[in-house]
Amino acid sequence: MRTPKYVAAVVATTAALVLGGAGLGTAAAGPARPAAVGVCSSTAVSGQAVTGALPQAEVHRLLAPLTAQHRAQYGIAAKGPLGTPAAAAVRQPLVDIHPAQGTAFKAASGADGSCATQSVSTQLTVNEGATTIYTPTMYPPGGSCVELVTVYTQSVREVAAWDWCRSVNFAASVPINSSFLSTYGNGSGAYTGRVIRTSSASNTWSAALYNYAAGRWDTLFTQSGTNQSGRTDGWDIEELYSSVGSSGQAYSCGEMAGLTFESSGISVRANGVWSAASSANADTHYDSPSSGFYCPSRSYQMISAYDHWKDVG
Repeated sequence: MRTPKYVAAVVATTAALVLGGAGLGTAAAGPARPAAVGVCSSTAVSGQAVTGALPQAEVHRLLAPLTAQHRAQYGIAAKGPLGTPAAAAVRQPLVDIHPAQGTAFKAASGADGSCATQSVSTQLTVNEGATTIYTPTMYPPGGSCVELVTVYTQSVREVAAWDWCRSVNFAASVPINSSFLSTYGNGSGAYTGRVIRTSSASNTWSAALYNYAAGRWDTLFTQSGTNQSGRTDGWDIEELYSSVGSSGQAYSCGEMAGLTFESSGISVRANGVWSAASSANADTHYDSPSSGFYCPSRSYQMISAYDHWKDVG
């Protein structure tokens, strides 16, 4: 994803990130089953890498260009807050949109993780080069080094990890295909992912996917260091970049039409204790207005504040 959440003026770090989801074999999947508390808090960690994860060189070949792509589109090294087209001083044309909607995690003392069941799609096909869809993308509060992103472009359908502490770029990914679904799918067109801090001393964070076939967590990416985003809050959102055609409709609108994108069982961890996302730890401070998606057919609903949202493209 990488997404440009409000990136401070540290290194030339931007992000181009977020959320995926849709039906498997049908236009839209049924509701993604929430991750049981026992799954999010499970200590059954395999110590093994996610099955099918790509070599890092291949990850960079496929996904690293997104960062440069979005920087070039905006014409600046750093972008403004999520949901705005660019820094306030830079006006951008309508054909470059960057909206988002979903759950925003509040900054909180002791925050050290998040977990959710995210829908994925083997049907979403991106045809327009300027369109990048991150849906869902999840970033825990607490100054995490890692963001877990479901990303769709002309070239990829992948679940990926964004490194916020070192490279400030995509660092790991696994393709969304039949093998992924048989291993990490929960039977309803979704996977369960979490990002947790494993060491406070070194600010080490680890992104993992729950292996439903084996009943354990497999690691996608781990990183330590100083967070370069300048943020201690977080999100579980749908986020995209797209151009707007002469009809006034975004190209992403047609590509996502009829598909369901959903995140459920959204949970936050604080001092090692898990709880469902609620008004106590979350809100919608990253939301754009629905009109910002330039998609009149799109419907979005916060089904249960703030642990379950759903969008039909």
